[in-house]
Amino acid sequence: MGEMKNIIKKLLNFIGVEPEKVRIMLSRWSIHASLQNAKLYHLAEKLRRIVPDISQQENTEGKNFDDFIELKRRALQAFQCQLMLSMLNFFPGQKAIRVVDIGDSAGTHMLYLKALAGDNYDIETLSVNLDPRAILKIESRGLKALLSRAEYLDLDDKNVDFFTAFQLLEHLHDPVKFLRNLAEKSNGNKLVVTVPYLRQSRVGLHGIRQKMTEERFAEDEHIFELSPNDWKLLMLHSGWKVIHSRIYYQYPRWPIVDDFLAFFWRGFDFEGFWGAILEKDNSYSDFYRDWEKTS
Repeated sequence: MGEMKNIIKKLLNFIGVEPEKVRIMLSRWSIHASLQNAKLYHLAEKLRRIVPDISQQENTEGKNFDDFIELKRRALQAFQCQLMLSMLNFFPGQKAIRVVDIGDSAGTHMLYLKALAGDNYDIETLSVNLDPRAILKIESRGLKALLSRAEYLDLDDKNVDFFTAFQLLEHLHDPVKFLRNLAEKSNGNKLVVTVPYLRQSRVGLHGIRQKMTEERFAEDEHIFELSPNDWKLLMLHSGWKVIHSRIYYQYPRWPIVDDFLAFFWRGFDFEGFWGAILEKDNSYSDFYRDWEKTS
């Protein structure tokens, strides 16, 4: 990511254009076009009416929050909500739905789900986070919350219809332990996840790459940034299979320009995000004999 960013900066400087202004202008246009292209624009607008202010969703983001970050985050949230609504199709005729959002930072997605689907479903939610600051935010919105590390989550046989884990796996030191524990110890049979989309897997740790020495929390740092195919392998190894997936690109998928826009986004951010609906499947995981005990 850093090398591409430098290439783009040098090119813009060479032609006498201020790189940051071009980046913001092109990024903003790109996301607007992507929302239209992915048919997410109206859903994003609906989310804005449900929760008008998302500036405090992340603890470290509030001080730098602006209208571009709002647009970018809202577009991702529309994609995530589309996946949650798709998940509900797996429960035909069922009125009561129990959802556990693992890694929830502020309760925003659960508020969205209740507003979007509450007329047709009786939705009960539980939000899980390891950060007490997140728990306070969630509870202040009248939602149930549980303080726990994702890898050690134990719901004591609580019945769950599906789990959500949005932008969580890349923050975990051991995503396999998390997925395996969830497969072995939970009653929920389905899980919806989103992660950054990368064509080739890599270790993240961008704070170290940038030689940052200030205090950092789990939500600030990516550990593993994997391609969809590598995530699928880890999921099968851990006891989950992908039954539905899609990619949200942060640029419109138009001929001729999409290669340039992909290169542009990779220069400073991610091309987009991969989302998947998972179902428990031990076809491969049970053949592995040296799992750590989950209890």
